[in-house]
Amino acid sequence: MFLTPQLVRWAVGTLRRNCHPFIGVTFLASKRIGLSVGTTTNVRLDAVTKLHLEKYHRLDPNSEFFFQPFKSTKNTFWVAANYSSSGLQAINTQTFSAALLHPPKTPQWALAEGYADKIRDRIHHLSGYGPSSLVALAVWIGKDSPWPVDANIETIVRYFRETFHITDEEITKLFDASVLPPDMEITTDGTLDLKAIAYDFAMPPDAPTETEGTLTAIRLKNIGPASELLMDFGERLTLIAGDNGLGKSFLLDAGWWALTGTWAGRPAYPFAPGGSVQPRIEYTIQNATGQQLSGESAFDWKTHTWPQSNSPPSVAALSIYARVDGSFAIADDTRARVKSSAPTSLTLFTTREVWDGKAGEIEGLIRDWVSWQLSTADSSPFTMLSRVLEHLSPEDIGPLRPTEPIRIPGDPRRIPAIKHVYGEVPILFTSAGVQRILQLAYLIIWSWQEHLLASQQTGTQPLRKMVIVVDEVEAHLHPKWQRLVLPALMSIGKLLSDQLEIQVIAATHSPMVLASVEDYFAEESDLLVHLSLVDGLINLETLDFYKYGDVSSWLTSPVFGLSHARSRNAEQAIQQAKDLQLAEDPSLDAVRQVTTWLKQTLAPDDSFWSRWIYFARQLGDDI
Repeated sequence: MFLTPQLVRWAVGTLRRNCHPFIGVTFLASKRIGLSVGTTTNVRLDAVTKLHLEKYHRLDPNSEFFFQPFKSTKNTFWVAANYSSSGLQAINTQTFSAALLHPPKTPQWALAEGYADKIRDRIHHLSGYGPSSLVALAVWIGKDSPWPVDANIETIVRYFRETFHITDEEITKLFDASVLPPDMEITTDGTLDLKAIAYDFAMPPDAPTETEGTLTAIRLKNIGPASELLMDFGERLTLIAGDNGLGKSFLLDAGWWALTGTWAGRPAYPFAPGGSVQPRIEYTIQNATGQQLSGESAFDWKTHTWPQSNSPPSVAALSIYARVDGSFAIADDTRARVKSSAPTSLTLFTTREVWDGKAGEIEGLIRDWVSWQLSTADSSPFTMLSRVLEHLSPEDIGPLRPTEPIRIPGDPRRIPAIKHVYGEVPILFTSAGVQRILQLAYLIIWSWQEHLLASQQTGTQPLRKMVIVVDEVEAHLHPKWQRLVLPALMSIGKLLSDQLEIQVIAATHSPMVLASVEDYFAEESDLLVHLSLVDGLINLETLDFYKYGDVSSWLTSPVFGLSHARSRNAEQAIQQAKDLQLAEDPSLDAVRQVTTWLKQTLAPDDSFWSRWIYFARQLGDDI
């Protein structure tokens, strides 16, 4: 068992408020080696603190910088490799000189008599500093240590005190034992990604500039359904709505190209006289530090390709594209590095290949499902699959729970089966909607498992970002399922890893899908994009997200643009009735004709009747 990421993040935030680096580094390092009190000994204190930093503050093995969670006058989370002999040494010899004995220009060091009082007094006079949280510092020290299943806060503090020989007097004078974490899990069975935790607060100065970020915008010029389109993307969710034929799928394809540098199907092609225009695709990504990076490509008319520079900015993410034709695209740079064939981040799967496999690439849902289910060595993929399927399950048919594989006539394989409320069904005989969800769930888990394996084989940390692109997210799904599939996809990352963040980009025609995210949509991280036809030209705009509530209100909203949430005939009949109501001298015959038409198209309890009946009776129509 290890401490949970949430607990470690709480510790960092707490220490950042008022804990001085002298306490967090010099004091603890001195206590651990048993530095003498009152009488100096031959000790290289900068070497001692350097070892302490290497042990507890080297959170990114690829960086020369140390992560320090303490309050800093320079307001930085990362300190240079020479921190022990530069900034920290100045703190030891100047700021806290009264607490340490050190004859100048000698390797002699000791803690002064009454050091606890002297440290406390000095901290008291430093603006913004105070007694350090005992629990937060103990959690920080124990962040990568294994813990027993029944470990609690007292266990962690006891380990801290024993490791650094912390006395009761030091607790009283230097620490605050009353600062406790909020109610949260203390331990987890997964190891911590310390680099990821550190990067949540800040990245080291020598971190690669192109790291796990987000696609923020794409601009298309002289390509696609309009001469120019500019589309922004939400950090967490982007929804694209609009009528058929206006370019929703095209925007998804172009966005996928910007994310991965590859096309999931046919490359975008400018249908204009060769060379008469210059098609361009420009895009912007934001990396983890907030830095905006731009990339672009101009269509090469000679080669009919979209060339990019040798090192275009890219979103470091495991990306999955569920296309409307049932095929899938997977992009994983880490896995590409360990493939025996020529490295490419893109893998394309037809629906049949998802089910039955593709030589050298994937075993397929049927084989992998059964293999995971029957594995005695590693049950985690099947456990994960079960959790994801239940998470994505609809309300009407109940949770999609795997049951024992089944042999069906004419097939030598054992076929996975799921348990419906009415019985067990081999997955080959489930509905189109169930099969689509099964494929999506399987490929998400398969991609993540393959990525973890490739990360292990290459000695790199797994990515913390997954991008899921879905065209017509509601395809084949009943409205009961439509109202839960998107929220489920948005939260699926935490079922795979505590560190994984999901960015969802989806196109939809369904008002139920949009209604389903009313409780989840956040203006700071999500966007609703709408395509419409205005005076014969494609118009793309980002709409404010309103909670329309009832699905019929969504149908009559600007997103879908219906005049009435009724049949086409009913809409025409109501419009004719309204025109009559506005006429200066409507005839009784015209009123009776509309009444007949309304009776044919409207339900007896339709809300429009109360308005029409009063009007019609005024003119003599006895309804």
